[in-house]
Order: sequence, then structure tokens, then C-alpha cells
Amino acid sequence: MIDPRLELAKLLLTQEDDVLTAEVLLGKMMELTGADRGFVVARAGDQFEPRFAIRFDAAGDGEEARFSRSLVRAALGNNRIVHSMNPAEDPELTGLESLAAAAGRAVLVVPLSSGEERFGAIYLEHPRAGGFSGDAIRLVSDVAEFGGLALQSAVNRAELARRTSALERDLFAQHDFSGIITRDPAMMSLLRTVAQVATAKASVLVTGESGTGKELIAKALHVNSERRRGPFVALHCAALPSTMLESELFGHVRGAFTGADKDRAGRLASARGGTLFLDEVAEIPLETQAKLLRAVQFGEVQRLGTDRPEVVDVRIVAATHRNLAERVAQGTFRQDLYYRLRVVELSIPPLRERQGDVALLAHHYVSQFASKRSARLSPVALRKLEAHDWPGNVRELAHAIERACILSTGDEISADQLPEEIRRINAVASTPTSALPETHKVSRFSRFDKDELEQVSAAAVREVEREFVEGLLAATGGNVSRAASESGLHRSQLQRMMARLRG
Repeated sequence: MIDPRLELAKLLLTQEDDVLTAEVLLGKMMELTGADRGFVVARAGDQFEPRFAIRFDAAGDGEEARFSRSLVRAALGNNRIVHSMNPAEDPELTGLESLAAAAGRAVLVVPLSSGEERFGAIYLEHPRAGGFSGDAIRLVSDVAEFGGLALQSAVNRAELARRTSALERDLFAQHDFSGIITRDPAMMSLLRTVAQVATAKASVLVTGESGTGKELIAKALHVNSERRRGPFVALHCAALPSTMLESELFGHVRGAFTGADKDRAGRLASARGGTLFLDEVAEIPLETQAKLLRAVQFGEVQRLGTDRPEVVDVRIVAATHRNLAERVAQGTFRQDLYYRLRVVELSIPPLRERQGDVALLAHHYVSQFASKRSARLSPVALRKLEAHDWPGNVRELAHAIERACILSTGDEISADQLPEEIRRINAVASTPTSALPETHKVSRFSRFDKDELEQVSAAAVREVEREFVEGLLAATGGNVSRAASESGLHRSQLQRMMARLRG
């Protein structure tokens, strides 16, 4: 037989939420001691606050709540176990308020502590006077130390998550990151660097795979800088032949070449006082790179057809999905220009490394492309989106959702509306029984006995629950309280379901 202490320790170690940790701890203690009511308090700074209660309103104004707080204060104040077979008749508890509320019931309050350090307390009530056995009291006492450590660790993680969330809100409140949607830690770190770098004059090299949003980062650098009132000029270097690219960059005078019937300022001059974004800078020919180096190094441009230099004040933000260091080694990109452009390098992680952002972005694009109706992604569709590798990154995701919104006619966007390469992910696992050939159904199920059927049924129910919970949390941005409210479940029910699915 498994030691209940070991079983509980394993359970507590798997919990990440402070309320869920308290729920698991309290629920298990009630199950093992026969208690029918109880609550847990945990330390938050210098205070002890309710974290979870079962059939007991620890934060209410009733007699039971006032009485419970008195006993908890007594246990925490002396760092000792308070156990009474019948508190209303216990001479040691004389003076504590509302003792009559527990008449005929047994009470056990155990500090959750390690040495002299108190992390909280667990309060239990038994329906019968004298109901807690000696073994039950020893069990709760044994659990108190590692249970307290687990609870305090969960409280600290929750507080860190809240502070991180607050910092993220402050970051977006204090800076303009229009069009950038993320909760990914690596992306948040990148945006903090963008906020720091934006005020500098140095050139910036933005790297990342195609479709990751390099131009959005370049715009964020511009709008959060002192140059935000100046122009933001973009040039896609791979879209132009070398002869036109030089003219686009530096401009030309009338008669510089056939068809040059008037003077024209280039992109560098047009971006004066602002920012020039050079996308796919690795594609610039070597002869044009030499002229660009002078512009970056000295702030001078020379239009085609003239030998008169022109001073421009412009910040360069370059971007590429290529490995520029390799291009330098191959001799196809100038080393001096590379170092001039790469004063600061910002690397954008691909979407496949930002799994938490897939659902967030998907719901954003659904609201954008299906703005005239109330549409939502089905749990199966969302799971397939999250399982895809996204070689085209955010751009590919946006196009996939736009396609699905166009093809869907109802309120729910199903997996059938997604592109084929996404639809076929886990196709076998998600194929319903009704879609299987009749012969396959017979061969698949005719061999089952009763126990196997129960196992298959349990697995099917678990899968449905998983899809339900994942879809619900995705739709509410991971907010458990909101998810419970919108689904009609009690928060504790939803948390138990989440814990079961993680097990």
C-alpha cells in the first residue's frame, strides 16, 4: 500500500497554482481524517490570507468564520497544533470568540511550518466530538512541514506570475507596440530590449525567419524613439533589381540615366529625421553595399548623376532572415557593413518556439477576420493549430485563420476549414468512429471485453474533457476564474478537472 504522505507529496509537487495547491492539500487531509469542513490560509508577506475552503466560508461574516479565525490565530501565534474534541466545552479555549459555533464537533488546526517559520495553517472540523483519531492527528502533523513548503512555493510562484503580468501590462502601457501580440517570455524580453534600444541612435539588425514580424519590431523601434515624428520609410531590398535598388536608395538627378526625366530623392533622403527600414538587407549587391556603408558611417548620400554629397540624418534598421555572418564568410556581404548595421542585434523567435502565442494570435485573427459575426475556434481546430510547426510563422497563421473564416458559415470554425497541411495533423487520432469503414469498426471493437470497453470509454471521456478544458482556457486567455464563470462550473470543479488531466 502506498504511503499517503508520499502520495500527497507527489500530488503537491505537480501543482503550480497557489489555490489549486491549497485545494489538493485540504481535500486530501479531509479525505484521510474524515473531516467534513475546513480551510487553508497561507502567508502573503506579513499577513495570512485564505487560499481555499470546503463547506466553510473563511472570509465571511458569520459566526463560524469568526470562530475559525480565532483558532487559526491561536495556532499560528504559538506555532502549535490546536486540537479540541469539543471546543465549546474546552477550558483551554476559554475566551476565544464564538465557541458555541463548534458545539458537538471536533476541531484540528495545524500550522504549516518548518522550524519556527510559519507558512500558513490548515483548519479541519469533524462532524462528531472527539472524531479525530491519534493516527489522523499524527498524519496531519507529518504532512504540515512539506505541505507548508509546497504551499509557500506555489504562493511565491503565483506572486511572481502576478508581478510578471503587471510588468507586462506596464511595458505595453508605457510603450507603443501596435500590432505585436504576445505573452511569450522570450518575446516579452525582446520587447523590453526594444524599449531600451529605441531611444538610441545606433543602427539595429533585426533577424528572424520570414513571417515573424521583423517590420513590426522596426516600427516599434521608430515609434518609441525621439524620431517618431519623422517618417518611417521601408524598402524591400529583394524586390528590386540592382540597377533600380541603387536609385531607390540614393536617388538620382534628371538625366542620370534613360528615363530619369526629373530629380528624385532616394529612400535615405526621404527618411531624413526618421527611420529607414531595409528589409532583406542580405540581398543588396556588393557594389551597392559599398555606397550604403558610407551612408551609414558618415550620414552622406550621393544621388546618381552627381558628385555632390548630401548629408542626411537617418537611423538605419536592417532586417534579414539570412545568416549574415555566413554571408560575410562567403564573401557575399561586406564585413565592415555587417558590423555597422549590427550595433545592436534583435533576434525574433519563430512561432513554433512560442507555443503559448499560437492560441492568443489565433483568437485575435478570428476576431479580426470574422468581425461581422460571433465566431470561435473549435477545440479540435485549436489543437491542430497548436500542433503545427508554422514554417511561415505568424504570417502563415494569419492566412490560415483568414481562410478558415471565409470558408466557415456557422459560429464555430472547425478543423475542416483549416489548410490541408494543418488538417492532417493527428488525423488518425481525431478520426471519429462514425467515419471508419464498417469492417474496421467490427475488427476494432468485437475483440473488447467489459474491462477493455471501460478503459476505452474512460479514455474517450478524458479526451473530451481535455478538449473542453483546453478550448475554454484558450478562449479566456488562461484565466481560470473567467473560464469557470463562462462555463457554468465552480472554480474548484474546473481546477479539479485540470489537475486530473495533468495526472
